[in-house]
Amino acid sequence: MKKRILASALALTMVASVFTGCGSGSSSSSSSRNTTDFSSDQLKESFKTNQEINTTDNITLVVWESKNGPDEFIQKAGEKFHEIYPNITIEYENVESTDANSRIVLDGPAGNGADLFATAHNNIGVMASGEVIYEVPDSEKDIVASSCTASALAGATLSAADGTNKLYGYPISTETYALFYNKKLIQEENVPKTMAEMVEYINNFDTSSGIKPFLLDAGNAYYSVMFTSTKDNHLYGPEGNDIKDTHMVSDDAVTQMEDFKALSNAIAMPAEDISYSTNDGLFKSGMLAMEISGAWNIRSFEEAGIDFGITAIPALTNTGEAPVNFMGVRCMFVSNYSEHKPEAVAFAEFLMTKEMQQLRCELTTTMPARDDVLDSISDESIKAYLSGLNEQLQYSYPMPNMSQASLFWTAFKAAYSNIWNGSATDVKAELTTADGSATKK
Repeated sequence: MKKRILASALALTMVASVFTGCGSGSSSSSSSRNTTDFSSDQLKESFKTNQEINTTDNITLVVWESKNGPDEFIQKAGEKFHEIYPNITIEYENVESTDANSRIVLDGPAGNGADLFATAHNNIGVMASGEVIYEVPDSEKDIVASSCTASALAGATLSAADGTNKLYGYPISTETYALFYNKKLIQEENVPKTMAEMVEYINNFDTSSGIKPFLLDAGNAYYSVMFTSTKDNHLYGPEGNDIKDTHMVSDDAVTQMEDFKALSNAIAMPAEDISYSTNDGLFKSGMLAMEISGAWNIRSFEEAGIDFGITAIPALTNTGEAPVNFMGVRCMFVSNYSEHKPEAVAFAEFLMTKEMQQLRCELTTTMPARDDVLDSISDESIKAYLSGLNEQLQYSYPMPNMSQASLFWTAFKAAYSNIWNGSATDVKAELTTADGSATKK
């Protein structure tokens, strides 16, 4: 019974991860991309670990990851790691990142789980409370911190509601959403730079052909949180662990919702009719000029033959800058049930090296967790996509990862939907009601 309850809780906290589309993990067909090869000597020079791996016994580390890009990355990285440690073999198993955190609850104790697995950082709180993940050893914390950005490190660190901070994850990529635009339907120089320009563009767009100008999944709290966040006001506070206050009912939040309402009036469609899956389908079929999406769709849009660009989301009227939105951090986690924790920790750190981060970008077209990788990528199409995403990433912050953060999704989905649809005319009152449901006073 305890296992079933915990699995249900894990599934609930997966809501945000599902929205990001990170289950497939891949954003680009790896067979059409050039990847850089790195010598063993080069990798030995950059790879750092304080783990003592003294055994000469043959060891197999089982790694769970998603298909269509991440799988090839793990396999290639495993081959390189095996060159450094010939007695350690990396065995890839397909468990999607959106399923891994619940699977380990059942498979770990039974001895069928992975030594390492990938999942989104916002699942840390529930996994840590269930004691299924292994905390990063003190000896390795400096190595992890120096191998990723500060924001990725913050995402990998559990900021619990009691104020404690513990590092559990090894960041291997970051993701956020940005503005995707179809170059056949709108030229780069005409892409709106502000929300006021976007509203004007929508109002003046000729829809007689059935093509729509712009859509976003307004009822989805993962996206619409950008209208209630600011650079100084994040969900559940600066550390993401203030369960007594969502911080989403500030004066700035109420003011910024005017842009949200203006978009609603211009688009004139109920939130229920503009889900991300609907919008993605329209964009992929060439029937939508612009949408809010992420790297998880790059591959499918390419395969559909869409010539598209990516840039920052239009600036809010309140700040004159791009909205402050959610960032996801994809981490590798060492299972608490692993019998080879030092070796698993070492492989997780190996995946964070600059060379392996570059390889992952080339194979999956997803953002690295380091800030020294993009300039090293030679594929110009990958660089263009990631540069556009990186513009928006500068305004992003990690989703809160405390277990209680799951309260946010349902409460604010209702609030954003009601405001968008016009059934709630008092914005502050609606946000206040949502705040009450998403907190524990």
